[in-house]
Amino acid sequence: MKLREVHVDRYGPLRETIAFDEGATVVYGPNESGKTLLVESLLRSLTDSPPVAQARVDEEPEGYVVLGVDGEERKLGTDELLFDHYEREYDFELTPAEFRNVFVVRDGDLAIADEDTFYQRVTDRIVGIWTGDIQTVRDEVLERGRLTPLRMELSAQYDDAEDQLDLATGLRADVADYLERTESEGLATLERDCYQARADLDAAEREVETLEAAKARQEYEELVKTRGALEKSLEERAALPDAERLLRIERRLEDLEAGSESELEARKTWYRRVTLAALAAGVVAGAVPAALGVTSIPLAAAGPAAFALVVLVTLALYRQASGTLAALSADRESLVEDANEAGIDAYNLADVRGAIAETREERESHTEVITGNTEVLRTWLDIDATDPREVVDAAEDQLDARRAEVDLTVEREFTEGELADARERATEARERYHDHRDRLATHRRQLEEFADRADGLDFETFVGEPLDLAVTNVDALEDLHAELDALVAAIETDADVSRAAATVLEEMAASENEKMTALFEDGTATNIFTAITDDRYADLRLTDESGLVVDLASDRTLAPEELSRGTRDQLYLSVRVALGRRLLEGRQGFFLMDDAFLSADPERLRRAADVVADLVEMGWQVVYLTCKRDARAELVEVADADVTELSPL
Repeated sequence: MKLREVHVDRYGPLRETIAFDEGATVVYGPNESGKTLLVESLLRSLTDSPPVAQARVDEEPEGYVVLGVDGEERKLGTDELLFDHYEREYDFELTPAEFRNVFVVRDGDLAIADEDTFYQRVTDRIVGIWTGDIQTVRDEVLERGRLTPLRMELSAQYDDAEDQLDLATGLRADVADYLERTESEGLATLERDCYQARADLDAAEREVETLEAAKARQEYEELVKTRGALEKSLEERAALPDAERLLRIERRLEDLEAGSESELEARKTWYRRVTLAALAAGVVAGAVPAALGVTSIPLAAAGPAAFALVVLVTLALYRQASGTLAALSADRESLVEDANEAGIDAYNLADVRGAIAETREERESHTEVITGNTEVLRTWLDIDATDPREVVDAAEDQLDARRAEVDLTVEREFTEGELADARERATEARERYHDHRDRLATHRRQLEEFADRADGLDFETFVGEPLDLAVTNVDALEDLHAELDALVAAIETDADVSRAAATVLEEMAASENEKMTALFEDGTATNIFTAITDDRYADLRLTDESGLVVDLASDRTLAPEELSRGTRDQLYLSVRVALGRRLLEGRQGFFLMDDAFLSADPERLRRAADVVADLVEMGWQVVYLTCKRDARAELVEVADADVTELSPL
C-alpha cells in the first residue's frame, strides 16, 4: 500500500497538490515553504491523530489522499484512515504509534519514541509472545492492589492508598488507645454522670433559691415590722406629755419639797406649844412675886411682860407658819392641776412624781426604739435621711417597691445555717457538674476529631460502601474501630494478593522476555546497519530488558546513547526498515522521511541513499522531504528519486 497523491485545499496557509512516484520521491523546498505543514496535513489525513502528526495548526486539513493498493487507486473517504485499508485489505492491524515509530521520521529524528515499550509491543505482534499482555495484566494487578510497579509498595497514585493506609492505621491506633482510656477513666458513663451532676446542681440551686426567697420574705417582713414599730414609737412618743412642761412641773415639785408640809406642820405645832408655854410662864411669873410679897410693880410686872413678848412672837410665827401651809396647799393643788393639764393622770404630788418618772422612762424607751429602728432601716434600705420621720417615709416607699420582688407565699422557714449549708451543697454540685461538663466537652471534641479523621478515609473505594456512622458515643467509637479494622484489612489484603499475583506475572514475563531477542533474528536490521556503517558493527539485538544494543567487531557492546548522532541515526534507520518489513509481513509499504539524514556526513549520506535505493528495489516507496540540496542530489543519483519542488508560502 503506497501513496499516490496528496491534495491539500487548506491547512493553515498551505495549498498544495503532489503526486508521488512508486519508488523514491524527494519533496524539496527551502525553509518556510510548507514541508512541515505538508507532513502534518498528510499524517492527520492518514491517522486522524494530532499527537502522531505533532500538529501545530489547530484545524482539520481540507483535501484528500489517494492510496495505491495492489495496482489500484483508492481515495480515502471522509471518515476513512490508512489503518482501515490495512485491516480491510490485509486483515492486519496497525496502531498509530507503530506507524509513527516505524514508517515516519520527523524533524530529522530517527529515534523511536517509548523505545522499550514499543519493542515489547512489536515483539508481541511479530513473534507471538505475550509479554505485553502479561505486563498489562501485571499493571492491572498492581493497580488493583494499588502498588508501585518496581518495589510493589502501596502507592499514592492509586486512590491515595499509601496515605489512606497510614491514616487508617494511625486513626485505628488512636481510637484503640482512647477506648482503653474510656474504660479506665469511666468516660463511657460520663454523659450519665454529667446529667446526674446537673440534676444535683438544679436541686441544690432550687433549695438555695427557696431559702433565699424565705430569707427575703423574712427580711421584708422584719423590715415592715421595724418600720411599723418605728412609726408607732414616734406616734406614742409624740403623744406623751411635753417634756419641757414636765420638766417645769418637776422643778416646781422640787421647790415644794424644799418647804415641805411636814416641816411647816412641825413648826406650827412648836410655835403653838411655845405660845402656850409662854402664857403659862407669864401667869406663874405674875403669881410668884405676889406670893413672895414683891410689891414693886415693875418687878412684879417684868416677868409676865417678858413672857407676854414671847407669846406675841411665837403667836406671830405660828400664824406665819399657818399662812405658809395654806399657800403650800394651794401650790400643791395648782401643781396637780397643771400636771393633769399636761397629760398626767394624778391626784396628789406623789402621783405626779410617779407619773413623771414613768413618762420619762416611757419616753426614753421610745427614743431607744426609735434610734435603733431608724438605724436598722437606714442600714438595710440604704436610706440617706437621718430624721426618723423621713426614714419612715423613705422606708415605706422602698418597701412598697420591694414588695413586688418578694414572694410572700414562701412557707419555708429560714435560718442562716440552713442557707449556708445549701449554698455549700450548690457550690460542690456546681464544681462537680462543671468538671463533668468540661470532661464531657473534651470527650465530645475527641469524638468529633475521630469522626473528622474518619471522613477523610475513602471507605467506599476500599471496602465497597461509604462509612455511615455518627461517632457520638463510646459504642459508636467501638463500631468505628471495627470499621477501621475492615478498611486496613481490605487495603493490606488487596496489596498482599496483588503483590503475590504480580510476582507470579513477573516470573512469567521474565520467561517470555527471553524470546525478545527473536525480534531481529532474521538479520535484516543487522545487515543494513553493518552495510551503512562500513562493517564497523557486527550485530544489533535486544537485551532481556528490551533494551537495544549494538556489538562492535571488537566485541564491545554499546547502547544507542553511546553512539555518535550520525551512527545512532543509521542504527534507527536500520531498525525502522527491518521492523517495517516484519510488521507488513513481507508486503511493501512506504516510508515518510522528513530530513531523516540531516546529521549524516557525505559518506554516511551516500550509504543511507544506498539503503533507500535497496528499499525501492525491494518494492518499497520512500517519500523524502528535505531542504538540503546534497540530500536531494544523492537520492536522485543513487535511488533514482523523482523531485517535487515547493515554493515559499
